[in-house]
Formats: sequence, structure tokens, C-alpha cells
Amino acid sequence: MPGQTLPTYLLALTVPSPQELARRLRMGEPAVVGRIEEGRYLLDPRTVLPEEDERLLEALQEVLASL
Repeated sequence: MPGQTLPTYLLALTVPSPQELARRLRMGEPAVVGRIEEGRYLLDPRTVLPEEDERLLEALQEVLASL
């Protein structure tokens, strides 16, 4: 619905290169897609199903450990 906003919370990650974080997460398995705003990488948890939580956390840990 264009023009409509839905309430949500965001996970904001501040890292030296949010572009590199975004690239690595997109290339991973599973692919994780967020957005960059004001120099931070943002994830919206409403796009993640409850059964995907654990794998998302694993993907984030893997990529963040390698930056």
C-alpha cells in the first residue's frame, strides 16, 4: 500500500563498511537483504519468520566475525 507505514523496530548495525557488510550478507546462504541509511546497515525483523531467526543470527555472526 503506497504511502502507508507499518510500525516496526529496526536492528541498526554500525560497522566500518556497511556496504561490505550488505554485500557479504546478500552473497551468503541464506541471502540476507537489508538497507543502508545514515551510514548504518538496517534490518527489519518483520520480514523474518520466527523459524528463520536462528539462521539469521548465524549468518550475521559469520559475516561480522570476518569483517
